[in-house]
Amino acid sequence: MADQSLRFRLPGAAWSLEIPSDSLSVLKKHAQCGWMKREVVGQLYALDLTKEVVVVDMVTKLPAQWSAFAGVGFDLRDAEAERERLFEQGLHCLGFWHTHPEPIPYPSGTDLQMAADHANASKSLFTGLLFLIVGKAPFPQGLGVWLHDGHQALRAAPEEL
Repeated sequence: MADQSLRFRLPGAAWSLEIPSDSLSVLKKHAQCGWMKREVVGQLYALDLTKEVVVVDMVTKLPAQWSAFAGVGFDLRDAEAERERLFEQGLHCLGFWHTHPEPIPYPSGTDLQMAADHANASKSLFTGLLFLIVGKAPFPQGLGVWLHDGHQALRAAPEEL
């Protein structure tokens, strides 16, 4: 049976985030389901940011500068180049995703600082930066969804479709 789409909503938000089954498949493919599997990082894109339901139309994987069981680094120039290339194709970057080795993921202090830094750096373009963390548990429990506004990370809760 094919995976179903998942939808998440921030408390009090007028919009929700939908992650279709094909995007979920990309995320699940990189889950750290083994002691030898290293963290992976990528970006999330949408074709339309104006609807009540924002759909993650594309999930990409960025090349890692380094990767370990609990940590990953990437080159910001690679991320920016990808954003520019995909923007020319009509895709808007929503934020980042990465994996964690625990079943139910929660952002580390490093994750929160990175999200705050990126959210603050892009304040002229975004209200907040979306970041997802892929854990080992089945989705939706194994998928954490947050929006960082530069000051705080707000967790989105799964919604019924």
